[in-house]
Order: sequence, then structure tokens, then C-alpha cells
Amino acid sequence: MDQVFPEYRGVLGSLYSKVSLLTLLEFPTSEAVLNVSERELSDKIGALCKSRSDLWAKEKAQKLRDAALRNPFKKNLYESHIFNLEGDW
Repeated sequence: MDQVFPEYRGVLGSLYSKVSLLTLLEFPTSEAVLNVSERELSDKIGALCKSRSDLWAKEKAQKLRDAALRNPFKKNLYESHIFNLEGDW
């Protein structure tokens, strides 16, 4: 995680929450986040956490895009990092 998307920590609360892990599985890198619209992010987050409001999903999508823009690793160099990230949970 620290070598792929360190800015992700804290975006969706607990890193190990179900919503956070499923979002990370869908968008494991800042590049993946930036390749979709904020609306797509919001819709995906909202679909993963139906107990929260659309406004909450929209705010989290904005935080995720901001984190992706701040992320020092704009492009993932090693697919093994993503493989390891997917296998960690």
C-alpha cells in the first residue's frame, strides 16, 4: 500500500473496512482513480455502502480524487505491487 497509493489511508475511514477494501480493489492506484470521473467514483462508493447518503459518497469520491492528485506515485511501475495488494486481504 505504501508503495502504490499511500495517500489512500484515511479517505474512507478505516483502511480495513469493507467499503474501503472493496473500493481499493476497484481503484488500487491513483492512476485508476484519475481515469474515471468523480461521478463514477461516487456511484461506486455509494453502491458499496448503501447505508450512507449520496452526499456522503460524493464527499468520499472527492476526497479520493484529491488523494490521487496528491499521491507521489502517479503511475504504478510494478504489477506485483497490485497483486500483493489484492492478496493482502
